[in-house]
Amino acid sequence: MRKIVVLAFLFFSSLQSSWAQDNYINAIGLRGGNPTGVTYKHFIGRYGVIEGIAGINFSYNAPKRLGMAITGLYEYHVYVTEGFNLFAGGGLSIGGGKNLFILNAEAIMGIDYTISNYPINFSVDYKPYYSPINRDFGIKGFGFNEFGLSIRYVIQ
Repeated sequence: MRKIVVLAFLFFSSLQSSWAQDNYINAIGLRGGNPTGVTYKHFIGRYGVIEGIAGINFSYNAPKRLGMAITGLYEYHVYVTEGFNLFAGGGLSIGGGKNLFILNAEAIMGIDYTISNYPINFSVDYKPYYSPINRDFGIKGFGFNEFGLSIRYVIQ
């Protein structure tokens, strides 16, 4: 896993980045997958993005392990072509449910596409995580089952 993260970082770092003048600044919408909920993205500068996700996390298999989670991520976007970006980054999730406490260190990588002349944005991502907490309170160790599809309305 560490080799994949290092290779992804080197790949994104080595690309020649440019910036599309018509790229969005803020977008809000729905995320399907794991977690399922509401997502908000905000560009800070040319390449940096802060993303927040609030929703239900299905990573814990049994119904009594269903949990609500809030995730905060920092992403680095690389412009590929008009409306199309690749991104990678990381952040934290915190949440809980019945007999459950969620605290995860998260990585994220994906593809982001904004339709030209329409205020609609799509992204597909993969979000592996590491949970350092004790098994009595949740899941301990790595999780590789968080994929998502987000559809957002571009505010600005």
